Amino acid sequence: MTEYLSNPFPVSTPEEQGIPSAAIVHFFEQIRARDLELHSLQVVRGGHLCISTAAAPFGFDSFHRIFSAAKGVVATAILFAIQDGCFGLHDLVIPLLPNEWIPEDLDERWRRLTIYHLLTMTSGHDCDTLFKMWGKSDCWIKTFLETRPAYEPGTYFCYDMGAQYVMNELIARHTGKDTGKYLKEKLFDKLGIAYTNNYTEPEGLFFSSSIQFPMDALTKLSQFYLQKGRWDGEQILREDLAVAAGEHHGPSFHYDPTGLTGQVGKWEGYALHMWRNKGGGFSFRGGQGQVGMILPEEDMAVGIHCACNNYDELVDIFYNTIIGESFNHPVAEDPAAVAKARYLLEHFNLAPLGVTDSSSLAETVSGVTYQFSQNAVGQKSLCFTFGTDSVQIHSVSEKEEKTVVCGLRGKWPENGQGYILTKADPDHVADLDLIFGYNTHQTMYSGGWSDQNTFTFYLRSKSLLCDYRFACEFIGDELLVRLSYNTVMPRNKYKDRTKAPEIWLYGKKKGAEKER
Repeated sequence: MTEYLSNPFPVSTPEEQGIPSAAIVHFFEQIRARDLELHSLQVVRGGHLCISTAAAPFGFDSFHRIFSAAKGVVATAILFAIQDGCFGLHDLVIPLLPNEWIPEDLDERWRRLTIYHLLTMTSGHDCDTLFKMWGKSDCWIKTFLETRPAYEPGTYFCYDMGAQYVMNELIARHTGKDTGKYLKEKLFDKLGIAYTNNYTEPEGLFFSSSIQFPMDALTKLSQFYLQKGRWDGEQILREDLAVAAGEHHGPSFHYDPTGLTGQVGKWEGYALHMWRNKGGGFSFRGGQGQVGMILPEEDMAVGIHCACNNYDELVDIFYNTIIGESFNHPVAEDPAAVAKARYLLEHFNLAPLGVTDSSSLAETVSGVTYQFSQNAVGQKSLCFTFGTDSVQIHSVSEKEEKTVVCGLRGKWPENGQGYILTKADPDHVADLDLIFGYNTHQTMYSGGWSDQNTFTFYLRSKSLLCDYRFACEFIGDELLVRLSYNTVMPRNKYKDRTKAPEIWLYGKKKGAEKER
């Protein structure tokens, strides 16, 4: 793994790059109003890092899933392989593959399939072949080819995640290295990008969808493309190839004519395994909001990481504020806006907002055990012990008994106790919520009083993209606990979590007369 390197860019104020601090404030106000879970934001403009923040408990050295933004990484490896003379952009694919992976009844249209068709998602398929491969096939490339094309290659766009795995095989066979190791040598080490990847396909091939980067890597890759393949004065990738990567190569509207997926910019056209932006430029884009934007007209490279099923809304807010309110020349500083933006960036935290560390009720309810009737998460009892800097939460469920420490004032103390108040199991984290390589039982809790009667806290882990949220309302001898919906059902069930149902637990002070 490449050693993580800190920021390689010269730093300037936002105003020096034409971005008023008020635009940053407006950005944060709007994402918070919509409860959009941003994890990090970096903006490089004019070659200078002018906006940079990672939300606690994350940091820029925290590894993060990039999901389908990895397609742009695979495309980058293909371009380097073209530069190295391994094959050409318009070379036929079938002669480049091993015979044992070619079906005996190969559709004759596949003999006209080129690398360019794979890069532009115009293989001829009308379905996503990854779902025919994953967990069902012992040879993904053969399954890709056994799925007959519905169209002549080059004539129909279909977002087919299987195409990247054919390209991973081309890279491995013709460079002698898997995609990650090849790019480590060609690009990652030069840009100071670390990566991890702990999974392979059934054939032992590189599984690009599980690539993980520190949260500044997409910013660096975006700046690399903004500079047309140059880095630190060196032309690492031929300029013509770097430019071709982001050009409009065809339509993308066949991806989802119903418009239900929320894929950002799906109507703006497709580049080489990357998406065109509205207003120009192109982007790495991955599920839940892993975005690297190349914006030539703005001379801007952007890196965004978040955990939003509807991350297109967050990107729109970025366009409407950071870009929409910026100028193409330096602007004067507004001291009040500068101070507010600086505070938001320096104190960015995923702990509950609008809470305090004390309540007049804390002493009364501290040490009291509340017992629950049968419920969706199997919780039997809770007891809170409130301290000056933290809260001890003693939990008894149908499965186990444990005590966790919850930080106050935005602190996230680490616990080795796993989860409480949720059906989720640290040993069986949903793949879309998992960050690989971290101890799933190592959790963190942070909270505070959202009003005099309600203690709100969140559960996070370095191994989790998402959080679990709990609001505990003390009313006399009763305790009402509101749980986020993902404690009992998959998080991706609701694109907008503000519209998800609330889950409630009803508890009674131990020993008190039952009233329910």
